[in-house]
Amino acid sequence: MSRPGDDAPASPTPPSAAVQASGPMGAGVVPLDQRHLNFLFDHVADVIFFLEVLGADRYRFVAVNQRFAGTTGLRVADVIGKEIDEVIPPASLELVKRHYRQAIETGKTQHWEEVSNYPSGTKTGEVSVSPAIEADGGCCFLMGVVHDVTEQRRRQQELSILEQRWRLALEFSGAGAWEWQADTGLLTVFPAWQDIVGMAVAPLRTTRAALASWAHPDDVADIEHAVAGLLSGRSERLDVEGRVRHRDGSWIWIRAQGKLMVDTGGKPKRMLGTITDISAIKSIQHELELGAIVFQNSHEAIAVVDPGGRILTVNPAFTRMRGYLPDEIVGKAPRVYNAGLDDANIYDAIWEQLHATGQWCGELWSRHKDGHVIAEYRSIAAACGADRQVRYYIEIGTDVTETKKAEELAWRQGNYDALTGLPNRQLFLDRLGQAIERAREEGGGFTLLVIDLDRFKDVNETLGHSKGDLILKEAARRLIDGTGENDTVARFGADEFAVLLRSAFQPGADRQAVGEAAQAIIDSMAQPFLVGDETLHLSASVGITHYPKDATDMESLVKHANQAMHTAKEQGRNRYAYFSHIMQERAQARRQLIKDLRACIAAERLKVHYQPIICLETGQMRKAESLVRWNHPQKGPISPVEFIPLCEETGLIVELGEQIFKTVVRDVGRWIRDNHAEMQVSINVSPVQLLSGHEVSERCFRMARNAGIPDRTLVIEVTEGMLLDNNPFVIQQLRQIVDHGMELALDDFGTGYSSLSYLKKFNFHFLKIDRAFVMHLAAGTTDYALCDAIITMAHKLGMQVIAEGVETEEQMRLLREAGCDFGQGLLFSRPVPADELGGWLASGAPPWIGPGTPFPDV
Repeated sequence: MSRPGDDAPASPTPPSAAVQASGPMGAGVVPLDQRHLNFLFDHVADVIFFLEVLGADRYRFVAVNQRFAGTTGLRVADVIGKEIDEVIPPASLELVKRHYRQAIETGKTQHWEEVSNYPSGTKTGEVSVSPAIEADGGCCFLMGVVHDVTEQRRRQQELSILEQRWRLALEFSGAGAWEWQADTGLLTVFPAWQDIVGMAVAPLRTTRAALASWAHPDDVADIEHAVAGLLSGRSERLDVEGRVRHRDGSWIWIRAQGKLMVDTGGKPKRMLGTITDISAIKSIQHELELGAIVFQNSHEAIAVVDPGGRILTVNPAFTRMRGYLPDEIVGKAPRVYNAGLDDANIYDAIWEQLHATGQWCGELWSRHKDGHVIAEYRSIAAACGADRQVRYYIEIGTDVTETKKAEELAWRQGNYDALTGLPNRQLFLDRLGQAIERAREEGGGFTLLVIDLDRFKDVNETLGHSKGDLILKEAARRLIDGTGENDTVARFGADEFAVLLRSAFQPGADRQAVGEAAQAIIDSMAQPFLVGDETLHLSASVGITHYPKDATDMESLVKHANQAMHTAKEQGRNRYAYFSHIMQERAQARRQLIKDLRACIAAERLKVHYQPIICLETGQMRKAESLVRWNHPQKGPISPVEFIPLCEETGLIVELGEQIFKTVVRDVGRWIRDNHAEMQVSINVSPVQLLSGHEVSERCFRMARNAGIPDRTLVIEVTEGMLLDNNPFVIQQLRQIVDHGMELALDDFGTGYSSLSYLKKFNFHFLKIDRAFVMHLAAGTTDYALCDAIITMAHKLGMQVIAEGVETEEQMRLLREAGCDFGQGLLFSRPVPADELGGWLASGAPPWIGPGTPFPDV
């Protein structure tokens, strides 16, 4: 066996062979010499190859015939000595190796069909590979034979495609095929028949009885006559129309066409044909009959126009809608009733689209014969003949005047504020978005102002909403008068407005112009408002932000303007403030603090401390105020002045208040039980808590009742501001507190809206003097005089007085001389945890009682 590189012949000699021959002279085994083998090997019609098995899925070509080269396009000399990985296309390699392994493992010939890409093209072959098994069971050679079936498969595919095309043609024609056998009378139908009439594909008998079972009784005679004429030779083809029963019970019209096939003697043999559903055609005839009725009775105005644009006919609805009688309008062009309110080029565009697509629809303004204007929805369609040339234009008009009015009203209501007539928030945001897009395209900028009327809520509550509405309308007018025609003014909320200044913002000169515009708005709002006989003075706070300096998206611009407006309010109102990124950082820090606060309250991690309240005569502690403390895990202690307003703003104060109440009830109950102490603890209550509903109050009352603590143990502290609104619900809640055995204390007296009517209306037990009066307390001062007056008044009204913020012995002495009952402050103790206060109760000797303490002997 030659190796690659040796002088091997073009067709290597195949292994020797012998064939069993037989002839007229007898039979026997005739050896084939090498010439015969070479001839067979090279001239056989199939590809033959021999492979040496090298092991581990490795095989080497040792012999191939000339048919191999002719089939694959590979030269024999380029194949011999190479392994199959170098010859067989990669896509076929795994398939080939799998069958080679099976031949070796089973010792049997393997057969498969293989499609491979060779230099000669894509070839399809039926492959057989046989193993040469040796005496020891091993296999050293494989012999393969490939029968090229590429052309055969191509022809089969072509036939399949032709058959598929025939079926598709029949299918898309909408026709169903059938075959009738003359000798049996059976009618065989094909699947499309079932699609048309819903009948089964099984053969049908064509006896008169069978025909009558599925054909319409009125059409059976026509069908029989047509078939008889074909069978008798009177006609060459079958062509008949009739109705057949659909499976769903309805009747459909079909057209049956066919041709008779005869045998060599001219006797009818079979008939082949198709059926077509012509129900649509039949319905058209019916529709044409209805067309005149519809035309005459339609509620829509219909005009038929010739290709030259002249009206041929109109229906009665046309006359009712536009006022023209047929003899007044026929022969004229539709422009007679066009109102001329649409774009001047609209009619050229209509004809251009009609010529291009054959139809147009849209809204137009037309004019009635008497002159009034009509909003109409008009559709125009071209009606073409068989030659696709336009015969007519059908124009249909619908009066949508009332609908347009309703839509315009709805659009205005959805986009404009009903009170001021200004664009509302929705329309303003739309225009803001347009301004952003325009600024991006042109590379410019603009300024956004948010204006809020200061303390407008007080106006509504004192004068009523009707007068408040008059002020809002006047404020809107002043804003419009103070801005340019290209600026947009909108009502953003209850007492909040927005102004979009379209002039581009540039640092420097334009910043001054923007500030002047904002100040002009503030000055205009500061002018007196005349409401009936009332003259009111208001102010406004303005927030300013710029595109693109401060933000480039709508949401951020609005948010930044609001942040700037709130900053102006915090700085004292009646002013404007520019947005700065420090505001953003503060707002983010505030949001994070609220998030942390929410998590801490949910986990009940805020602690309750108690600050003793001391009897100024004896130095004894019989009272304490509960105070909540928050020790942030990262930021450390956070003042209640910072987080309590956040609790009230977010509503968390309700949940926190219940937690504090539960903790106080538990601690007080323990002190009374363990130390037999007469202890009274006050709890601060927010207006938000009182307005949160009866359920919260009832839960707190139930806690106190279940704990079994004596009446008057708990004192509820409220501020004067809580009483300002004179809210009936708040009044009811305060009275229920007293009814449930608790006492009331009026906190921070003298710092808010102090009114003796509060003291008269509510049964307060304690009056607390604010630390503002105590911190500078000295003999002969105004603060001393005020404290003395408050104490005297409270005693006369039957209330005891507690002074807050006592820090020096001099303050304590002066308060005691004025008759103050109790003192609270750092002179005695800071707020302490419950266990520490409980220890003082147990010892009976709190730290402020000792040598040198300015209290009488106790």
